[in-house]
Amino acid sequence: MTKLVSLKARNRLMHHNTMLHSSPYLSLPYELIGTDSGVDTYFGFCTYPGRELRHRIDLKVYPRDIYAFGLIAWTGNDVLNRRLRLVAESKGFRLDDTGLFPATHGSGSKRGAKGSASLKFDTEKEVFDFLDFPWLEPHERNL
Repeated sequence: MTKLVSLKARNRLMHHNTMLHSSPYLSLPYELIGTDSGVDTYFGFCTYPGRELRHRIDLKVYPRDIYAFGLIAWTGNDVLNRRLRLVAESKGFRLDDTGLFPATHGSGSKRGAKGSASLKFDTEKEVFDFLDFPWLEPHERNL
């Protein structure tokens, strides 16, 4: 990701570099910071040559062992993501872009906190199957 960000900046296509490391946002140009889950995240803006309009870009690099969860989270719209999270919660799990975790209810929250270890799945289809949710190809995920 560092090479991509540097290349875009050299070509004047990317501006306002902001990296995310927990919270709050930190301005750290061209530097990657890993998060606790191992996901590298870059938030920034890009422009097209000859245009003033800026576009927000989010770049995320997921480790192989949680890649399926990242694909699910970023290839569907918010409606699908909410449905999948609700199905997971009805089965006693918490779903996010880093895994499917057994829910723990000792936190006092209505939905429960996520447990510390995610179930392991290699593909998005395995996650859909586990949740008994009909398989949707990525291009079908805008509900």
